[in-house]
Amino acid sequence: MKSVEVVQKASIKNVPMSVKKLAPILDIIRGEEVYKALDMLKLMPKKGAAITYKLLKSAVSDVENNKKANAKGLKVVNIYANKATYYKRYRFGAKGRIKPYKKYRANIFIEIGYGS
Repeated sequence: MKSVEVVQKASIKNVPMSVKKLAPILDIIRGEEVYKALDMLKLMPKKGAAITYKLLKSAVSDVENNKKANAKGLKVVNIYANKATYYKRYRFGAKGRIKPYKKYRANIFIEIGYGS
């Protein structure tokens, strides 16, 4: 079993993007060192990468400023996205009908810490 010390948690809620689009981005940086993960996110041409970059950068700066700890050696221990609320919208269809669809949103949670 891995020994992990979680130092900081951060979250962002109601991101205007589906979990399905965020999951591949989060899978890439899970388990990476924070500075390497920040570099990877900065180079990804995805909207979700920019949002995750801001969240991870915020968590790292919280560790440096509030906890007075060194962020070197920190890893992304856990990162995941859950479904949030969704908007119901409608399009006009044929023969006077309406076609409902949903605009999905997500919540992103991240934990950074020291460990193997």
